[in-house]
Amino acid sequence: KSQKMLSIILASSFLFSYVSADLEIAPYEVTKSHEGWEERSYPAVKWISAEGFDIRPHDGESHDRIFFQLFNYIDGQNDQGVKIPMTAPVTLRILPGEGPNCEGNFTMSFFIPMAFQENTPVPNNPDIYIEERPAMNVAALRFPGFPGDIDFSIKAAELYELATAEGVNVADVPLWTAGYSGPNVIINRRNEVWLEV
Repeated sequence: KSQKMLSIILASSFLFSYVSADLEIAPYEVTKSHEGWEERSYPAVKWISAEGFDIRPHDGESHDRIFFQLFNYIDGQNDQGVKIPMTAPVTLRILPGEGPNCEGNFTMSFFIPMAFQENTPVPNNPDIYIEERPAMNVAALRFPGFPGDIDFSIKAAELYELATAEGVNVADVPLWTAGYSGPNVIINRRNEVWLEV
């Protein structure tokens, strides 16, 4: 228990240092702006990822566990023993369960900085992996606050309605969520939902 508390304290201090600095953000291009949302194109880049199963991907117990597995990788638990700068966003790719109150599958990922895209350090933990995420197009909606699973679902439904009203065909699954702000950022927080186009 004290080991976990120490990890949380160390991670919190690390997170505090990164939220006050400019983070490298995963590259994308806005291909079309709409009222309250936008269409984007993301290039193929590498992310460090881990899989989880939970009824509540953002609010459940597995969220923190997986976050710290990924955090430990960038904190030096990799084959090169190097510390990798924190980036944004932290994404979740969520495939909901088949029925109500069913565990869904989700993938949590940190963007690997461009300086580490070549010769990417290999994770020591076999439960996490380097994901070669292919290029993709999404509809994206940005909003503030400290959202939980219900908030992300509401915003995704809102984005779906906005996009379809504009004649943009978006997929209802998977749901992508993106968090750009660390826990110590109180105002001007940036959260997003993405739907694949």
